[in-house]
Amino acid sequence: MFSSQILKICVVPSLAATAVQVVKTKNEPQNKEEECLMRPSELPLYTPEPTLKLQPVDHRSPQLDKIESAIRSLRVQLVKFNHEYNQYKKVGVQEFHKRKDELDWVVTYLQEENNTLPKVGAIGIGALTGLIFGLRGGYIKRTLYATIGALGIGAVCYPKEASEYGQIGVIEGKKYLLVTYNFVTGAKKDDPPTELPSLPPFPTSVTELWDSVKTSVTSLVSEKPENPDEKGELKAEKLAKSE
Repeated sequence: MFSSQILKICVVPSLAATAVQVVKTKNEPQNKEEECLMRPSELPLYTPEPTLKLQPVDHRSPQLDKIESAIRSLRVQLVKFNHEYNQYKKVGVQEFHKRKDELDWVVTYLQEENNTLPKVGAIGIGALTGLIFGLRGGYIKRTLYATIGALGIGAVCYPKEASEYGQIGVIEGKKYLLVTYNFVTGAKKDDPPTELPSLPPFPTSVTELWDSVKTSVTSLVSEKPENPDEKGELKAEKLAKSE
C-alpha cells in the first residue's frame, strides 16, 4: 500500500509533465508556420505610394476683397429696397382699386333717379368745397369757386342734362370765340368766313369724361415697365428708318 502511494505521488506527475511537453512540441511548429504566413501586399517589395499634401495658396489681394464686399453689400441693399418697393406698390395698387370701386359705387348711387336728397346734399357739399378753396379771395372768387364746385357735382349727379347743356355751351362758346378771333385779326364783313384752328377732341358728356379719366389712370397703374432689350430694338429700327 505504501508503494502504491509512492507511485501515485512520483510517477503520475512525471508522466503528466512529459505528456504536456510532447503536446507543446507538436503544436509549436504549426504555430510557427501560422506566424510566418504574410499577404503579398505586406511584403517589403510593395511599398506604399507617397501621399501628396496640397495646401491652397491664396493669391487674392486685400483690395479685391474690399471691392467684392462693397459690391455684395450694395446688392443686398438693392434687393432689400426692391422687395420693400414691391410691397408698398402692391399695397398702393390695392388701395387704389378699393377707392376706385367705392367712388364708382358713389357715382352710380348719385346717378339714380329716385335719390333726390342725396343729390342735393352732394351738390351742396361741392359748393361748400369750392367756397372753402376760395376763402382767401374776394367775393367774386368765392362765388366763382362755389359755383364751379356745385356745377361739377351737379354734372356728376345729372349726366344727361349736363351733356345737353354742355353741348349748348360749347356751341355758344365757339360763336363768341369766333367773334373775338375776327375782332383780334381785324376781319371785315366782306371777308370770307374764317375757321378756328382744330381743337383736340373734347368729351361730350361727363360720363365720357369720367370713363376717359378712369381708363387713363388704370392704364398708368397697370402699365408694365418696358424691357430694355425691346427699347434698344425700337431705337435701332428708328435709326435705320431715319438713315
